[in-house]
Amino acid sequence: MKMENKKLALVGGKIITPFRIIENGTILTEGKRISEIGKSVDINIPGSTEIIDVSGRLICPGFVDLLVHGGGGFGFADENDSSVEKVARYFLEHGSTSVLASLFAKPEELLLKDLRRLADYIESHPESNIRGIHMEGPYLNKQLKGAMNESYLWEPTVESWNKIWEASKGYIKIMTIAPELPGAPAVMRSAARQGVVLSIGHSMATYDEIEVAIDNGAAHVTHMFNAMSPFHHRHPGIILSSLLRNELKIELIADTLHVHPAVMELLIKMKGASGIILVSDSIRAGGMHEGEYEFADQKVFMKENKAFLEDGTLAGSTLTLNIAVKNMVETANAKITEAVRMASLNGAKVVNFEHKKGILAVGKDADIVVLNDDYEVETTILGGRIAFQRVEA
Repeated sequence: MKMENKKLALVGGKIITPFRIIENGTILTEGKRISEIGKSVDINIPGSTEIIDVSGRLICPGFVDLLVHGGGGFGFADENDSSVEKVARYFLEHGSTSVLASLFAKPEELLLKDLRRLADYIESHPESNIRGIHMEGPYLNKQLKGAMNESYLWEPTVESWNKIWEASKGYIKIMTIAPELPGAPAVMRSAARQGVVLSIGHSMATYDEIEVAIDNGAAHVTHMFNAMSPFHHRHPGIILSSLLRNELKIELIADTLHVHPAVMELLIKMKGASGIILVSDSIRAGGMHEGEYEFADQKVFMKENKAFLEDGTLAGSTLTLNIAVKNMVETANAKITEAVRMASLNGAKVVNFEHKKGILAVGKDADIVVLNDDYEVETTILGGRIAFQRVEA
């Protein structure tokens, strides 16, 4: 993707750092990094700087989306680089400057091919917003498969994991796994030693099994409440573990469909803003018209922004993180600083990007999104370059 590169000044907006708010603020960028930030009255803008007036707008860190299968009519599991480019572009238009390309289970040869293709793309496109891979599976519990194709799920073995890891060239940042499956603990130990963040999901694990999983590297929970055993007061499982154990950070699909707004508000009270990572779990139907689509070789129907299989099972979402932030503020009583933090810095911390992404400060990467008062993206800056600018009709 071709983008202009020049000194930029975003002037007059409300800066969400995302720990505090700077009213009538200015951010200067030079090269790929933020060079100055503060109140507009305190900042001198050097010559040869492109000035962008963002008065009345929110200036936020670029969003970090850790679970994305597709959007704009395309998916990361499509067998071509063109689809990757188009999904990347779609998410830039919605403010996500760091995305983990998510893959679902397939037969071995096809999944390894997908991994190699994505790894090659990431390696050869360092300026892209695609930063790594979230492997959602293939070691998932068939009883809680959600929208996954049951016939494509694998039995956990270190041998098969080694093939996955090699094919990914080390670009797998997160792997969703059901830790209760026979062989899963050995796979988890192997992946954890290689630096992969292990996420519990599509699982019926008990509280005790999750404690063992934490010791074996589990630090994350995939799309909280979805594809996991429901809460039971005598037989605790993932939900109670997620709420009680500080070692576990939780993903939240804040579309108000996967989780009720009142429950989203409860999560903030129980996990705190630092324990929640907003994700889209978007599929190719995101941003598209109502109709029939496909996920894991299964028919998916999209109606009123809800994606579902023929049996009614939710199949990912059509969400983007700018709307997730809006929903957290407007329906779950989150502070704007909390909602933006859940969509940016929290995800960056999970994959060890926090020293350069997810926060607005001097020296950090100039990954910035400008939102209007309805949380629509007006400008996305990626690495100090204007990657997207809304054109008024």
